[in-house]
Amino acid sequence: MYSIIFLFLAATLMIGEVEAAEVVKFKQDAYAISEAGITSLVLLSKDGVLITDPASPERAKALQAEIAKLTDRPVTHIVLSHEHLDHVGGTETFPGAEVICHISCKAVFDLDVRGMAPKKVHAVFDDRHSFQFGGRKVTLIHVGPADGFASTIIHLPEDGIVYSADLYADRYIIPGVWMDNDNYLGVLKALRMMQDLKPQIAVNAHSTSTSVQALEENVTFVEDLYQLVSTQITNTIATKGPGAVMDNIPRWSQELKLDQYNDWSNYVTEFPAHVRRMALSIYHGG
Repeated sequence: MYSIIFLFLAATLMIGEVEAAEVVKFKQDAYAISEAGITSLVLLSKDGVLITDPASPERAKALQAEIAKLTDRPVTHIVLSHEHLDHVGGTETFPGAEVICHISCKAVFDLDVRGMAPKKVHAVFDDRHSFQFGGRKVTLIHVGPADGFASTIIHLPEDGIVYSADLYADRYIIPGVWMDNDNYLGVLKALRMMQDLKPQIAVNAHSTSTSVQALEENVTFVEDLYQLVSTQITNTIATKGPGAVMDNIPRWSQELKLDQYNDWSNYVTEFPAHVRRMALSIYHGG
């Protein structure tokens, strides 16, 4: 049975409680720590600790407690996978840590009314940024619009590890309510980029699974979805004109199927939303 904790704003976060952590060690001083529906990549070094996506003040405190079981060194670097507030909260739990995010994060952080966004982002980057941490290379790759605008792959090339957020789940059709701001062509681009990196381990921010197979399967799923929907759009434009596309999207959402995925969780209820989102991404650009 696949281990899926695709909970996003988990109820435990909303009431200030955090479930027991799951800690997985990959290679020397590289870990995944999961609790409350979020998984962080954690790297230890003699000088400090690097983490991704603390998520919220409550979850950040729980993460801090788990890290303390591994090392007495402080968190010195926080890398944010993208701008969404359910990933970026809690940075102040780690005073003195350098917060790193894609440059487009700031536009969203400036609109934050819940106080979740970091008070300060210390380092930003554009397309790509690499640095050394604890003797290993860390590369941040901005993939462009995907889930939000700042979607970033964290790549440890020497370890064969990639970390991403909100781009796929393990044999699980993501609920449509979470898809409304996704550019599905950007998601496809990001998945292919990760695939091209040939990782041995694929850490997913909303799953305890680190299966590369899950990544590979989702590349195929999104490619199949793209072919299904783009064929409808091309044929409709050729026979009825561009204006007919938007009129047909509601019908396609109900009628188009990829039944080879009907054993994935949520296929029956959530696949229509994925058809709609892909159609809007292809035809409308977002």
